[in-house]
Amino acid sequence: MASQQKDRGTPRGLEQDGPILLSYGFRPFFLGAGLWAILAMIVWLALLTGNLDFAHRYGKSSWHAHELLFGFAPAAFVGYLMTTIPNWTGRFPLAGRPLAGLALLWLAGRIAMLAVDHLPMPLSLSIDWLFLPAFAFFCVRELWESRRLSDLKPLAGLLLLSAFNAGFHVAAATASDTPFWARATLSVYVLLITSTGGKLVPSFTNSWLAQNGKQRLKPADRKTDIAVLLSTAVACTLWTVAAHGPVTTTALSIAAICQLIRVQSWFRRAILASPMILAVQLSYACIPLGLSSVAAASLGLMPDHAALHLLAIGAIAGMILAIMNRTIRLHTGRSDQGATALRLSSPCVLLAGLLRAVASMLPDYYNLLVATAGLFWIVGFALFVIDVTPLLTRVRRPSKRQPPPPTRMNMR
Repeated sequence: MASQQKDRGTPRGLEQDGPILLSYGFRPFFLGAGLWAILAMIVWLALLTGNLDFAHRYGKSSWHAHELLFGFAPAAFVGYLMTTIPNWTGRFPLAGRPLAGLALLWLAGRIAMLAVDHLPMPLSLSIDWLFLPAFAFFCVRELWESRRLSDLKPLAGLLLLSAFNAGFHVAAATASDTPFWARATLSVYVLLITSTGGKLVPSFTNSWLAQNGKQRLKPADRKTDIAVLLSTAVACTLWTVAAHGPVTTTALSIAAICQLIRVQSWFRRAILASPMILAVQLSYACIPLGLSSVAAASLGLMPDHAALHLLAIGAIAGMILAIMNRTIRLHTGRSDQGATALRLSSPCVLLAGLLRAVASMLPDYYNLLVATAGLFWIVGFALFVIDVTPLLTRVRRPSKRQPPPPTRMNMR
């Protein structure tokens, strides 16, 4: 029997009689993010080795950067918001055909970018661009209908990503400054992780510590949280506008120190026994590491690409993978105990980030290290897909009665 609520003809709720993959918003998008992470990296390695040749008008490197920043990462971000927006609004999540339509719009963007040499450039780029604004419209509607206008803050991230996606497309199509738009987009993700991670990481850690009879973390210091967010926002803004210079270096160094203080306050020796909590904390720790590396690159002490990939792969992709793993198990009622693929997926992706950064510093071994980093990335996400596909497509939480609206939780 379907457990859903009708709202102006839009199927909602935790569907019990349709495809399981379309019963909750995180399911198709987390699976799509994992599969695209694999395919996009295979395509990139094939482009690097000359086994594949396309994206001439757009630029091969630009295609690679775009498909990770605006293909892979937004799918995971939307999947995450699909679980949190119902918590904020108290309304049932999107499900069924509307969810399928949104997922197909994301997929159409990936196909359009693969066919960028064969479609008219404006058409290809427009198809890709539509996904984030369409989802932003859904968010506005949900928050408006629930009268939770104070929760419009997540829209800022979506709107910035939409604007930066358009800017990236224009820059790639005109062979102008795509690195600027890449830095701007990375900055948005770093700030999103800084903002949400400040609550999610200690929340996940405390839950595990309590379940295992360990002492919980001390309550967060609001002044420290404000200092972390503000210093990171200033540093990322300066880095976006001017990647090099003493002012940028100083701001990045201050932000890295503030972030490191936060990371240190979360760590407990006991979490070494939990691969999932350890993965979350190590991924977040890549933010101060990445900011420090960007500061070093600003002084010319290391290549820009090395620092950029520590942030892009270690912090952003690593945190995305860790959060997806945690969310999937939370919503399917599965434990992380004994999940070998889960234990290995995050270390592979984090190692990929480290190897890719080292590759930029060792030009004699660049091709070998880039290929090795790509293989670790593929293995990490392949393990993720193998592990979660049965959970996303087959496991449905049994429900003998219609569930109540989701409980409001502050996960921002």
